[in-house]
Amino acid sequence: MAGAVTSTEHDLNIADLLAANIGDDRDPYSRYEVARGEAAVQRVNHLGADVVMVYSYEHASTVLRDQERFSARINGKWMRPLLGRTILEMDDREHFVHRRLIGHAFRPSIVGKWEDGLIRPTVAGLLDKIATQGHAEMVREFTWQMPVRVFASILGVPSVDYARWQQWAIDLERAAIDRPRGKKASEEVRRYFEAVVAERRQAPSDDLISDLVAAEIEGERLPDDVLHGFLRLLVPAGAATTYRLMGNLMLALLSDPPQLEAVRADRSLVPEAVEEALRWEAPVQFAVRECLVDTSLGDVDIPAGAAVTACLGAANRDPRRFPDPDRYDVRRTDKQHLTHMAFGDGVHRCLGEHLARLEATVALNMILDRFDSLELDPDGFDAHVQGYAFRSPNAVPIRFEAA
Repeated sequence: MAGAVTSTEHDLNIADLLAANIGDDRDPYSRYEVARGEAAVQRVNHLGADVVMVYSYEHASTVLRDQERFSARINGKWMRPLLGRTILEMDDREHFVHRRLIGHAFRPSIVGKWEDGLIRPTVAGLLDKIATQGHAEMVREFTWQMPVRVFASILGVPSVDYARWQQWAIDLERAAIDRPRGKKASEEVRRYFEAVVAERRQAPSDDLISDLVAAEIEGERLPDDVLHGFLRLLVPAGAATTYRLMGNLMLALLSDPPQLEAVRADRSLVPEAVEEALRWEAPVQFAVRECLVDTSLGDVDIPAGAAVTACLGAANRDPRRFPDPDRYDVRRTDKQHLTHMAFGDGVHRCLGEHLARLEATVALNMILDRFDSLELDPDGFDAHVQGYAFRSPNAVPIRFEAA
C-alpha cells in the first residue's frame, strides 16, 4: 500500500487517533443545512445529552460572546475530573486574570521566535525523512508528528520522551470514549510535569513552562492546580487542532489541483488557504455553554441551567455569513471567511490560534518548496475527512517528486 510506514518512529495507532473524532461521519454539513433550514436553534439529543443546539452563525456568536446569559462553567463538569481546573470553565474576573497570566506566555514576541527555532527545523526534519520515498501517508508521517514535536519542544520536553508524549496526547484526546485510559494518562502527565515545574522554579529555562511558572500580573501568579490543569490540557490541545487543520488543508488542496497550483504559484494565497480550511472544515465542531438565566434564542425558550451548544461547523457554513459556503475557495474576495469560528468566539477564543496558523503556514510553504508534482496517490487509502465531534482526514496519501 502506498504511504506504508515501517519506522517505529511513526508507529502510532491511527485508529486510536481517529476514534477521538467520534465516528466515520463524512458529511455532517448536509444535516446541518437541513436543520438550520428548519430552525436555527433546536432542542436535540447530542452525544447522549439533551441540549439546545445552535446552527446559525449569528446565534452561535451570541452564545459564545454573551457572558451575562451563557457561562463556560459547564465545561468543568466533564473536564475537571480528567484534567483538573482549567480556564475553559472560568468566567468573569477569574477567567480574565488567568487568561492574561497564561496568554503572557503566548505573546507575539514569543510565538515569533518559535518559527525559526522550532517549527522550521521540525518541519524540515520530517520532510527529510520522506523526501526520497516519492510517496508518503501524511497523517502518520507528518500532520500528527509535526505539532506533537513542536509543542513538546515548546514545553521543554526532551526528544527521548516524545513517544510517551504522543501516547498521552492520543489517550487524552479519546478520553470521551475511553475514560479509564484517559484518566491514567492524565495522572501520568501530572506526575511528569510536577517534576518539571519543580525544576523550572529552581532553574528557569527558555521554555513555555518557565514562562508560565514566572508569569505575574497584579501580584498574582497561576495557582498550582490551574497551572497543572493547563499543562494537562495542552498535551492534546497543543497538537490536536493543528494536526487536524494541517490534514484538512492538505486534503482540500490535493483534491483540487488547480487551487493547489494557484497557491504554489502565488504564496500570498497560503494564509488564505489556511483560513479557508479552518472555515470549511472546523477541526472542533462544538462549543458548549450553560444558560445562566431564563432566556430565549431564536424561537426557543431556554431555562436557566440548560446546556446550549454552538455548532461551530454549522456556523462556518451558514450561507447568510459565507457565500457558497460548501465550496473550498482560496480566492474569496469578500474576506468573510476570516470571521470563521474554528477557534471559537468571545473571551474564550483559543489561546493557541496564532501558533496553529503559524505552524500550518510554515508547513505548507515548506512542503510546496520541497515537493514538485504533488498529488493524491490514487493507489493509496480512501482519503476523506471524517468525524462528528472533531474533523480530520483518515489519511492523506501523496505522491511527489522532490525539488
